[in-house]
Amino acid sequence: MKIERKKSKDTSTLIFEGELTIYNVSQLKDELFADYDKLADKIALDLHAVTEIDTAGVQLLLFAKKFFSAIHKSVFITKSNESVESVLVALDVNSQFAR
Repeated sequence: MKIERKKSKDTSTLIFEGELTIYNVSQLKDELFADYDKLADKIALDLHAVTEIDTAGVQLLLFAKKFFSAIHKSVFITKSNESVESVLVALDVNSQFAR
């Protein structure tokens, strides 16, 4: 799993690729919050290349949402895929990441 960062004028896009599971969530947490102060005020999560997500991955996304909201940054999902959407809907958290 890796996270690629792209920045436009007012939005930072974080592109997740690979598995977002308990097996790599600790590494991803470090990568996600590295240089967080350099991210734009709007943070778009691109999850279309996530091959697998579990509850630990969802917890990381929810923690990121809470953390960034506390420092006045908005977080939303810009792209997703069917497997990610089904997990977010099943856990009833998809509305947390709407624009």
